[in-house]
Amino acid sequence: MLQIIPASLEHIDEITSIFAHHVLHGNGSFHITPLDKAAMAQKWALLHERQHPFLVGWDPERQRVVGFCYASDFRPKEAFQWTLEDSIYIHPEHQRQGVGKALLRALIEDCQRLGFKQLVAVIGDAQNQGSIGLHTALGFEHCGTLKKVGHKHGTWLDLVLMQFAL
Repeated sequence: MLQIIPASLEHIDEITSIFAHHVLHGNGSFHITPLDKAAMAQKWALLHERQHPFLVGWDPERQRVVGFCYASDFRPKEAFQWTLEDSIYIHPEHQRQGVGKALLRALIEDCQRLGFKQLVAVIGDAQNQGSIGLHTALGFEHCGTLKKVGHKHGTWLDLVLMQFAL
C-alpha cells in the first residue's frame, strides 16, 4: 500500500536516483546533468527551511521510494510569494500506477493548507502526455506553451504551462 510521507534526508539517495533517470532518459526536466546527492540534499534543505512541501511515495512492502514531488518558489520576486511551482518524478517501474496522482493530490492539499494561492506546472516537452494528463486530471488548466525554449537530447523542446487555483 502506497504511503505519502514528507521527504527526509534518509530518502535523498533514492530521490537522487529517480531524478537522475529522468534527466538522462527523458525531457520532463530541462537539466542536462543530474543533480548529485549533495545538491539534492541542499534542495531538500532549502524547501524544508521555506516550509514548502517535499513528499515521497513510499512503498512500505519494498521499503523504497517510488516517486517524489515538491513545491518550490515559482519565481524569486516578492510578488510571486503566494505562487508555487510543482515538480514530480516517478520511479520508472512505478509509472502509470497511480503514484503520481496520489503524490500530486497530497501536494495540492499541503499547498492549500499552507495558504498558497496558485500552483503552476512547468512541464518539459509538449509530448510529455503523462505529466500533462496527470495535471489535467487533477484540475490544472493549460495556460500556454513556450515553443522550442529548451534543447536536450539533440532536439528543441517546448514548455507547457498549467495552473491550479489553490
